[in-house]
Amino acid sequence: MMRLIDTHFHYDFLPQDSRERFKADLAREGVEIIAQTVRPSGFVELESESLPMAAVGYHPWYIDGNYERELEIFRAALPRARFIGEIGLDFAPRRLDDVSAETQIHVFTSILDAVQASSLSHILSIHTVRSAGVVLGLIEPRLDTSSSVAPGETFVPIFHRFGGTSDELTRLIRAGGYISVNPLMLRTKRGRAYVSQVPVDRLLLETDLPREPGSGDAVEAVAAEVVAALRETVAEVAALRKMDEAELANELANNAKTLGI
Repeated sequence: MMRLIDTHFHYDFLPQDSRERFKADLAREGVEIIAQTVRPSGFVELESESLPMAAVGYHPWYIDGNYERELEIFRAALPRARFIGEIGLDFAPRRLDDVSAETQIHVFTSILDAVQASSLSHILSIHTVRSAGVVLGLIEPRLDTSSSVAPGETFVPIFHRFGGTSDELTRLIRAGGYISVNPLMLRTKRGRAYVSQVPVDRLLLETDLPREPGSGDAVEAVAAEVVAALRETVAEVAALRKMDEAELANELANNAKTLGI
C-alpha cells in the first residue's frame, strides 16, 4: 500500500464527535494528515486529541479584533508544535474588505518572527492568494543562505495550492520551499504547468478539505473524498510528468520523509 500524506487538511472543521471515526477510516486506507487550524486557540482545543501531526495556524480569513490575544496563544503554543498552518496572506479584494493588508502583514510577520526565534525547525503551510510576492519578500531574508542559519534549520515553507507567477515559483524553490498540490490546482493550465516543471523533490500532496466548517457531510464521505482526492492527484501528476504512479507516490513519500513528516 502506497503511503499518502495530506499535508493540508482542515481537521478542525470536522464535528468533534466524528473525528475518531474519520481517523480510523483514513488509517484503513494508509492515509495520514497534517491537521491545519485556522486560529491558535483552535490548536489548543485539539491538543487533548493527541494528533501526531497537528499544526498551529492563524488563517488570514479568521483574523479579527482579537488578533493580539491569538498571537499570544500562538507564541505560547509554538514550542509544542512542529507544524505551522494555515497561515499567510490573502489580498483578494473581498478579503481586504474584511482584513486590511497592513493587519494581515502584521499578523504574518509576528508569526514568522516567533518561528524564527524558536529553537525548533518548523514546517509551514502558507496561503498566498494574490500575495505570493509579498510572502516571499518576508520569508526570503529569513532563509538567506548567507546568514548563519541554513535553510530548513529555522523553517521550511510549503505554499499550498500555489497560484503565483513562474518567477515567484522559482524564488520559492531557490528558498528551499515546496508546493503542495490538490485537484483544484490541476484544473488550471497554470497549475498543471507548474506541477510539470517544478523539481519532483519539491512536491507534496494536499486536499484542503473539508471545504467549510461543520458542513454536515457524513464523516465517511469526507474520508472517502480525501482518499480519492489524493489518489486522483497522484494519477494526474504522474501523467503530466510521464511517470509511473507508484514511482511518483514513492518520490512524494520520500519528500515528506525528508521533511520529517
